[in-house]
Amino acid sequence: GGAADIIKRAMIRLPLVLAEAGLKARMLLQVHDELVFEVPEKEVKTTQSLVRDVMEKVAHLDVPLVVETGVGHNWDEAH
Repeated sequence: GGAADIIKRAMIRLPLVLAEAGLKARMLLQVHDELVFEVPEKEVKTTQSLVRDVMEKVAHLDVPLVVETGVGHNWDEAH
């Protein structure tokens, strides 16, 4: 239940943060504890950094939230 709440908070926050940064990245779907985005190649590094930052700070816990990112032309390649 807690992980579901955290990912939902990130999903609510990220579209606004991406838009405010002027990025064209789009959140496509959630797969368990992952979010999948469609990102123009020239925005990949910036989007990765921004998404990681938002997701790691979206909840205040006694333990750190650590986010890993992957990039690929499909979901399988990103892992």
